Amino acid sequence: MELEGQIEAIIYYNEINSYTIAKLKTENVGEMTIVGYLPFINIGDNITAYGEYVTHRDYGKQFKVSTFKKNMPETLEALERYLASENVKWVGPKTAKKIINEFGDNTIYIIEHEPEKLEIIKGITHEKALEISDSFVESRELWKIVSFLEEIGISSSHAKKVYDLYGIDAVEEIKADPYKLIDVVKGISFKTIDEAALKIGINNDDEQRIIYGIKYGLLLATYNRTYLCYKI
Repeated sequence: MELEGQIEAIIYYNEINSYTIAKLKTENVGEMTIVGYLPFINIGDNITAYGEYVTHRDYGKQFKVSTFKKNMPETLEALERYLASENVKWVGPKTAKKIINEFGDNTIYIIEHEPEKLEIIKGITHEKALEISDSFVESRELWKIVSFLEEIGISSSHAKKVYDLYGIDAVEEIKADPYKLIDVVKGISFKTIDEAALKIGINNDDEQRIIYGIKYGLLLATYNRTYLCYKI
């Protein structure tokens, strides 16, 4: 099942693993509590969440998110809320409204490609205009990491750790050597990474695939030997 809407409130957020409890405002079912691993989520974000309804014994009906994707705002009203949230540096509700009123449908293009025009807004200096642009672009880059991991079959719950290590170049780093994720993300198996690697075009005889395949085989052998010794 899927739910599409805007994040209205964040009730709980775990900084370590990105486990989140939030309120999602939807057109079809109204406000719904969603729970799951939602890295880089902020109030004002528009998302499509995939998962299932569950019933919590204390809090009632909730939507348990297995995967999700972020949608860029499709209306000026939604874009204004997005800019006014914590997604973009130096932009609060009043400044967001001024930007939308000034640039309208061209707002995203101006922020990304001609940020110096933001200086027409009272309170936005040249330095702040550039930082607003950088912050906006970085936010979009973060979501590319989430989307990329989902596309290759790796849960978005690992996105924050990957970003913390590789920054906004994470997608390129992983494409170049997906097997390094085995050392980065706790609990991910060689099989999962190998399937992802082959999906993005890594060759069967790739050196890193062979190296990590051997390491994985030795690790399994160690586990099996330890298990047999214990049983004996």
